[in-house]
Amino acid sequence: MNKRDLVQYFIVNKELNMSKGKTAAQVAHAATLSTLTMMSTDSPFQDRQEDFVEWVQTGMKKIVLKGKSVELEKLKGDGYFSIHDSGLTEINEGSLTVVALPPMEKFEAKEIVGHLTLLKN
Repeated sequence: MNKRDLVQYFIVNKELNMSKGKTAAQVAHAATLSTLTMMSTDSPFQDRQEDFVEWVQTGMKKIVLKGKSVELEKLKGDGYFSIHDSGLTEINEGSLTVVALPPMEKFEAKEIVGHLTLLKN
């Protein structure tokens, strides 16, 4: 069996200019929400359960990208996991901070987020 390159992508809204700590917390929210949803019996991504289990068993590879609000809104509209801030610290309540894709093969994700670049700082 060929080794599959399963990855979970997180897209951070760079237009919000969040601090590194705030960004880390928002990505953690997205990771938690997506994992809990993927583990539930009524997940909207039931067809990805096998990918999820294999991804967990092979190290839970993650990649964090940066995007603009319009790109995050499109991904949210496509049904991916979205995080909106509660507005208690740095940014306005309801701001769309992060969108997470479910774990999938890298080549498949490239079609969805291949135009985005890595979040480096």
